[in-house]
Amino acid sequence: MITVGFTLIGRGAWSGGEAYQRNLLGVLARELAGEVQARLFLTPAQHERIGDALDPFLAGPAIVDPRVEGAGEGRRMAGILLRGRDAAFADLVAEHPVDVMFQSAQWLGERFPVPLVSWIPDFQHRRLPHLFSLPAWARRDLGFRLQTSSGHLVMPSSQDARLDCETFYPAARGRTRVAPFAVDLDPAPVLAAAGQIRAVHGLPDRFFYLPNQFWRHKNHTLVLEALRLLSVNGRLSDVPPVIMTGRTEDPRDPGLFARTMGQAADLGLDSHFRHLGLVSYGDVFALNAAADALINPSLFEGWSTPVEEAKALGTPLLLSDLRVHREQAPEAAYFPIDDAWALAERMLDTGRAGPPQRPAATLLMTRQAERRADYARALKAVFESAVAERGPLRLRPDTG
Repeated sequence: MITVGFTLIGRGAWSGGEAYQRNLLGVLARELAGEVQARLFLTPAQHERIGDALDPFLAGPAIVDPRVEGAGEGRRMAGILLRGRDAAFADLVAEHPVDVMFQSAQWLGERFPVPLVSWIPDFQHRRLPHLFSLPAWARRDLGFRLQTSSGHLVMPSSQDARLDCETFYPAARGRTRVAPFAVDLDPAPVLAAAGQIRAVHGLPDRFFYLPNQFWRHKNHTLVLEALRLLSVNGRLSDVPPVIMTGRTEDPRDPGLFARTMGQAADLGLDSHFRHLGLVSYGDVFALNAAADALINPSLFEGWSTPVEEAKALGTPLLLSDLRVHREQAPEAAYFPIDDAWALAERMLDTGRAGPPQRPAATLLMTRQAERRADYARALKAVFESAVAERGPLRLRPDTG
């Protein structure tokens, strides 16, 4: 049995990271039960917020300790670089031993006393550097350089991210292990709730769904421009409206949401470009299931959770023409990231086709089980490789 230690991905502030972690822990608890188990380390504040919500996926109750605060980041970095490890967190792990430590957006140190696996979902700062301030870009790049040059394993979620990793950080070559994730979602009750979710939010029978957080690289403005083109050509009534959800705050462009929604109102498109706000996970699934198609116009992506959810629910996909999108969903309809008319044409095609004919729930479940089995095998191989490459190690509290 391999025990893998985790901290909270995104420290609870990134919904995509939270969904990823829940799916990962679910695979360990179900598909890999008896082979790999999880141990979760939380700060007191994190535990107060999420309570025991993740405990069903764990080998035991979460370990709650102040030493988790700031582990592998921020003010501790000087000490980590000096000693080669996050000493305070290493002491905590010595008290609650694990075989492997999983890290994301943190660096526990080249000499951390158990093997590390670094999950790096994407390399956005390299592909879209203009979206980062110079200090933010440098901090992110330094973190990736530390994670990829230490001799520990790096786990991207796609072959696309692996290629980026080995291109931008050649020291990682030979130590990347791809593990494309899959969701755990029973389609039958979600599809049954489609009519109810329309009534709850006052939605028409047909609509497109865009669940991305309102960040610049998510490219909502391309969708608005596609609707504008349809409107000026007298074709707006031929396409369903676009319904959006998700967080609206982009720390790199705080005025983006208000500015974009204001433009929609000025163009008379607010009925076709509606944002419902931040909704529950249950509503996200039901909206996905009720939609004619899911739109993801993003300029850049990692392996996308909404796309995986759409696959699990049999929802058609209109996706920006990214290498990772084609890897994740080769059956989707595609449009260039800067071509609003191409997107408009895909929307018209969907409008003409009528409501989607989804596969039976039993077939959707069979396909999902196959994807989760693939994910489980990949995860197991990663953790087994990490243990084998570093060998058995015994932890002792740090003595300086």
